[in-house]
Amino acid sequence: MCSELSQNLFHHLVRPEASEFKGMIRGLPLAVRPSPSGQPRGSSLGQLDLLPAELLLSVLDLLDFQSLSRLSRVSSLGKDVVEDLPVYRDVIEHAPEALTALVKTRLVSHHPAALVHQTLHQSRCVSCHYYGGFLFLPTCERVCFECLYENQAFRMTTPTLAKQCFALTDNDLEQIPLMHSIPGTFGLRFQFAHKKVEHLVSVKQAKQLALQVHGSPENLAELRPKFRAANMTPRVLGMFRHFHEAPLEPPACDMSRLPRKAEVVEDDFGGMASIRFPSLTDSGVENGHLCQGCLVTYGHYMQGALPEGTLSELVPSGVGPYRPLLAILTRLWSADGFMEHAHQCYGVRRLVGQCLS
Repeated sequence: MCSELSQNLFHHLVRPEASEFKGMIRGLPLAVRPSPSGQPRGSSLGQLDLLPAELLLSVLDLLDFQSLSRLSRVSSLGKDVVEDLPVYRDVIEHAPEALTALVKTRLVSHHPAALVHQTLHQSRCVSCHYYGGFLFLPTCERVCFECLYENQAFRMTTPTLAKQCFALTDNDLEQIPLMHSIPGTFGLRFQFAHKKVEHLVSVKQAKQLALQVHGSPENLAELRPKFRAANMTPRVLGMFRHFHEAPLEPPACDMSRLPRKAEVVEDDFGGMASIRFPSLTDSGVENGHLCQGCLVTYGHYMQGALPEGTLSELVPSGVGPYRPLLAILTRLWSADGFMEHAHQCYGVRRLVGQCLS
């Protein structure tokens, strides 16, 4: 009875996520696996038959999903070997939409299947270390919604702007993945229609490449004064400045609780390179939960009814309330993390009080 009550209370305290994440890649038709042709197929893997079993598995770990899929169609043995691989089976079973997104954006060949599988088995955002419920496709990293919004390293830009910002050439850019966007309506805070396929690169990867090309952070910093001399618009100047400041090491904190830098330019391509991504744990599949109590907290703030003590806990000194309070609306929690959060959440306490009254 107690367990049943706890489950009922848990479902009362979590909320649907559709309205919060509508500006991401979603609703993709899943790729249909090719049906058997009816023709007899051999039981050979060709030259791979010569490899010892352990070495064969090591080689397969280096392949991307497209290559594994092709290998599975070579022969009945190829099909059996590939479909028995945990790296293949787990992703196909638990994250097929993310795999479809990698194919449609033409990024699938840039990530070994083992890397996608490794990310599936992680749960924390690489930037803030809270629960991360999204896959950032260009780098195959797990991230949270707020870091997608706040961290400039997870922005996308056009090859033309990347070249201009980091003094790169076309040949340079061939060293990093080029994403082909999926037409649709995207945006992290505000959504806009993108009817055409955009060719985009990751700011993080472009900056990493620029450090290799130019040799040092100091050499890269010397490019910045040249921006103003190039008669750029204030918007482009601001964007380039923040691209140069994009952190390549994880901030390891909730960035909405940091003072915001001036003149932050809204993301033109927000949501176009990320998709919901489950985490596979020892106890099963975790998708993360949004807190209904945080919505109550936000509502009380907007009504001027949030106690000052609660507001000061949520909003650090020197930081405006808008960003931290919006961030709690999109914070996903693991099941264990949610229970810890619920003990501290003002809105949860209000909801529990209503349930018990």
